[in-house]
Amino acid sequence: MKRLLTIAAGGALLAGGAGGAKTPAPTDGAATAKTCALYGRLFDLSARGVMVGHQDDLAYGYQRREYGFSDVYDCTGDYPAVTGWEIGRVELGTAYSLDSVRFDDIRRGIAEVDARGGISTVSWHADNILTGGSTWDCGARVVAELLPGGAAHEEWLGRLDRVADFLGSLRDAEGRPIPVVLRLYHEQTASWFWWGAEWCSPEEYKALWRMTVEHLRGVRGVHNVLYAYSPTDVADEAAYLERYPGDEWVDVVGFDLYLFGSGEAAAARYTERMRRNLSIVTAYAARAGKVAVMAETGAEGLAAERYFSRIVAPLTEEYPVAWILFWRNAWEPDKPGHFYVPYKGHPSQADFEAWIASERILMNRDIR
Repeated sequence: MKRLLTIAAGGALLAGGAGGAKTPAPTDGAATAKTCALYGRLFDLSARGVMVGHQDDLAYGYQRREYGFSDVYDCTGDYPAVTGWEIGRVELGTAYSLDSVRFDDIRRGIAEVDARGGISTVSWHADNILTGGSTWDCGARVVAELLPGGAAHEEWLGRLDRVADFLGSLRDAEGRPIPVVLRLYHEQTASWFWWGAEWCSPEEYKALWRMTVEHLRGVRGVHNVLYAYSPTDVADEAAYLERYPGDEWVDVVGFDLYLFGSGEAAAARYTERMRRNLSIVTAYAARAGKVAVMAETGAEGLAAERYFSRIVAPLTEEYPVAWILFWRNAWEPDKPGHFYVPYKGHPSQADFEAWIASERILMNRDIR
């Protein structure tokens, strides 16, 4: 076990802090005891270091469609502290997610992560209800039709019911609901998803968020969810908050941002953008009493030299975020360059291992 350092966590109130500090509470006033405990724990952990996250870590490995295989564990002998899961297509009632992972396996994986003291975060790339296409099928103003009075409102509530059913089915060995962090309608400041900036107004987006949360927790009684807001790259806090639904609807604030390219200029651009967005998010989180995270990032194919120790490490040393989540390692044979953490034997494995050896970087064993 690493010796864990305690650092200042902005203006966040830490659970059980010195001087009788108030325990932070989720926005859901009826949140389960286990969900409340997770929320307080996230503040505590963000004061100790930065947790490593990996998308679909147990769902499959690099070029290996095998449930339970973890590239992170294969390289390091430990699991990431945070595991990301994708539930796109759950709203359709299908047996498999859009990444061809069985929903039964996702349930099982979330329970396994919870049992070993890890944390699960969930993304939802919902299909376009108007066209029948994917999340990336843009061009129609879908959001307006999902709101009350819209042509697809009732059908969308039915799809939210399936999301509620899935979230409610997440149970630990004692039958208690397992808390997860749900990243709703993410990267909304860009326009590559049907809920993006070009396809709905800020007010329509906020209304969709509030309607969704209210249906899940108010109508369907789902109380094991923390809600995460994660736009992509923005210029300033005003842009970050333009579509923010309000503090009473959000528990976790973050952003998604990737490194494109392999040269020094690409690395410099990424670092500059990361610093700008980290400054925005951590400052707002401290002021509003939220958990700050790097919700989604990475360098596809790890083409950047010493990506973890040279580029990521200075960021995780400087900014008080609870976790940094790297995107998935694709199992699909036609996507050999689509991976964001090393697989065993990749040239970046040693660099990754050196970075996670830092006292400030937390893996699963460090948070038990």
